[in-house]
Amino acid sequence: MLTPPAGKWRHGWLILTILAASLTAVTGSVSAQTGTAPFDPAGCSDGTWVSSPGANPGLVADCIALVAIRNHFKSNPANADIRWNSLWRVTNVDQGRVVNLELNSGIFGPRISGTIPPEIGNLTNLTTLNLADNQLTGDIPAQLGNLTNLTTLDLSGNELSGTIPPEIGNLTNLSSLSLHINKLTGSIPPEIGNLTNLTLLNLFSNQLSGTIPPEIGNLTNLSGLDLHSNKLTGPIPPGIGNFDPKFMDLLSLHSNKLTGPIPPEIGNLTNLTLLYLSNNQLSGTIPLQLGNLEFVDLFIHNNQLSGEIPGFLGVNETFRFCHNRFTGALPVHLRTVAFDFSGDVNDISSCYEGTFRDDDDNTHRANIEQIADWGITQGCGQERFCPSRTVTRAQMAAFLHRAVTRLYGAPDPAGEVQFTDVGTDAWYRSYAQWAAANGVIGTPGGAFDPQGPVTRADMAEMLVAAFDNLSASPELQGLFSDVAGIPDTAIRAMEGIYDAGVTTGCGTAPLRYCPTKEVTRAQMASFLVRAVNLASGDS
Repeated sequence: MLTPPAGKWRHGWLILTILAASLTAVTGSVSAQTGTAPFDPAGCSDGTWVSSPGANPGLVADCIALVAIRNHFKSNPANADIRWNSLWRVTNVDQGRVVNLELNSGIFGPRISGTIPPEIGNLTNLTTLNLADNQLTGDIPAQLGNLTNLTTLDLSGNELSGTIPPEIGNLTNLSSLSLHINKLTGSIPPEIGNLTNLTLLNLFSNQLSGTIPPEIGNLTNLSGLDLHSNKLTGPIPPGIGNFDPKFMDLLSLHSNKLTGPIPPEIGNLTNLTLLYLSNNQLSGTIPLQLGNLEFVDLFIHNNQLSGEIPGFLGVNETFRFCHNRFTGALPVHLRTVAFDFSGDVNDISSCYEGTFRDDDDNTHRANIEQIADWGITQGCGQERFCPSRTVTRAQMAAFLHRAVTRLYGAPDPAGEVQFTDVGTDAWYRSYAQWAAANGVIGTPGGAFDPQGPVTRADMAEMLVAAFDNLSASPELQGLFSDVAGIPDTAIRAMEGIYDAGVTTGCGTAPLRYCPTKEVTRAQMASFLVRAVNLASGDS
């Protein structure tokens, strides 16, 4: 008989019992070694034996639930490569019950696919449930509302859809709820206000709609809130000022459709240093109570706020206010931190336009803003595009993949390509796989050279390989005067994109292409826009 070791956290013991191989099925049999009658179905349907099942009915039930969960996922062919032995190593037992279940397979290998099995709701002693960063789809099962002992629930980084079930409100012991980066729809259920022990609530990057429920003001222990990048409407509830004033350090409501004024009650959050309200439809003036706070970052741009920007605002690092209806002068002490302002201190209409703050004077600006609007680039961080930087091969793979996806839809997954210089966790790995597998970017000797520069000759070959509507010149035409030493394949690609109108070269009389010159990010934007417009038939 398997006996759990002593100690509060018998870490890994359940794994030995659940995953032990070659044990005899116990149904209708008696252990000859111990004389203990087995408890059917103590074998959890796969021959596993819970120690003293008659005395441990709760653990027997948990065992059955875990095997049902495993079998649910194993029935999906997409999970064929999951290493279940490793996954179960973070399953813990305390006082005869399973209390911790973390199937975050990104740590151990492939991500888990499929729906969340409702049998998870049978693990009623769980305090931690972490299914983050997988490929889970479908609804959040209402059965999770049975897990009333949970303190941490993390389902983030998946592809879950449907609504947030109101049964979430049963989890009154939760201190952390993370449902961000999914495809959840519908409204935030008012039952969220039952979770009065919450200190962290992350619902950002979903498709949630409706208003922020006023019951959110019941969360008086909340120290972190992030609802950005949804479709939320209506006013910011004044109850937001009821949150814990001592520990509140994140309040992200940006990129929604919120209306009405900035609630003066925000001034009650005396330790608030980050406030992101940009990209909404907020109106009215900046409330006097914000003068109680000392911000690190304050983002209120892209709203309908009016009046003067008050001199009492304290911002230490970044202040973004443009694209509102403000009048008057920008206070002098805010000019040094005004990230989106480059004009006369007395003229707050002097705001830079568009997505990026560092491309206004660039000749390629229109095309830079165009690829941002298309979702081909997100810039280089902090509202910048870095137009004069050289494009790297890793960046080019990403730009081209996104452009091709825009034109033709998402490409089929690329076959596995072995690289000598691309880590499994590199942000650009999937793009490099696609580019290498489809001959868009060469990999001599198995090296991708992700940080290597892209030359103008490279760019021509990459565009011809990536876009169906572009092709190399069928024969050398002798168009350019500066191609000595350049391979014929590259010259033909350069001549092909010149004939198509993607480039006009780099000089005339005589016509030059500058093939060995490195391509800047700004130049890349223009190459891409012309190629995409030609492929889509746009002028």
